[in-house]
Amino acid sequence: MIAEAPEFGVRIEKEQGPDGGSRVVVVVSGDVDYTHVGELESAVDHEIDRATGPLDLVVDLAAVPYCDSCGMRVLLGASQRVDGGGGTFVLRGVHGQPSRALRLTGLDRVLGA
Repeated sequence: MIAEAPEFGVRIEKEQGPDGGSRVVVVVSGDVDYTHVGELESAVDHEIDRATGPLDLVVDLAAVPYCDSCGMRVLLGASQRVDGGGGTFVLRGVHGQPSRALRLTGLDRVLGA
């Protein structure tokens, strides 16, 4: 029996960073693929656009069993925007297929996964 992926969802949380400042956590669940990537991209872009200074952004993929090239493009774009604004971008909870895909493409080194 094949286990179904959790329903896709994106939620935004705030947490205290290691320096005592606030950071934004984008918690993703379900498959990050071409059918859902727009929702992820919108949520991440919204948080980046509303930041008034350097943004500390964490994308939590602990509940993501699958990520295709569309999802990796969104993660790379977010990382570049956050880093370009003087902030920090962190992937958290990467495992399974997403971890393998990031390693195969070399994005694990770029995104720090």
